[in-house]
Amino acid sequence: MIERIINDINKALGAEAYMAALSLALTLPDICAKAEYGDTLGNKVRYIKWYNEYIGQYEKASTSSNLEVLPYLSGEVLYQLRCSVLHQGTPNIDGSKIDEECCKIDNFALIIEKARLLDIYVDCSSVYQPKISLYGLKQRSYNVNVRRLCCILMSAAQSYYNQNKVKFDFFKYTIIDLEDQCQKIKNPGEH
Repeated sequence: MIERIINDINKALGAEAYMAALSLALTLPDICAKAEYGDTLGNKVRYIKWYNEYIGQYEKASTSSNLEVLPYLSGEVLYQLRCSVLHQGTPNIDGSKIDEECCKIDNFALIIEKARLLDIYVDCSSVYQPKISLYGLKQRSYNVNVRRLCCILMSAAQSYYNQNKVKFDFFKYTIIDLEDQCQKIKNPGEH
């Protein structure tokens, strides 16, 4: 099933159907977290935990003690995005629902762009103080490139699946490819 989902995400990206690709990509941590933790944790906890272990820890920029800690794609941020996209059809991030201070994002945006030859895409993160700011409050901004996010989610999910196929025993389904079945009936010797 992981391969089918990844294939569909790639097709959506190829067709520049960015929201379709993003929606499907955001389900990959759900699936892998179910395989890793089963039903021992709630959906939110296991999603965030799996993402942080396999992806999020690598997203956080290392900074020296005198620099501002920038927002990054933490498990909490991604879970907020997942819930907003899948349940409300909008890519909003609710900073009030995020515990990690540096990730309480005030301004969030999606970046969409056509495919590049080497598949190199970037996000943008910043902390700034507006000229007109009540109590000197800083604003946290994060712009995520949809292609980049899909790529890292697909890569991590594929790698996890390849190393843990036995944990995906909860997939109990059948998908019948009608075109394939018809071809087998028409040309029984070719398959």
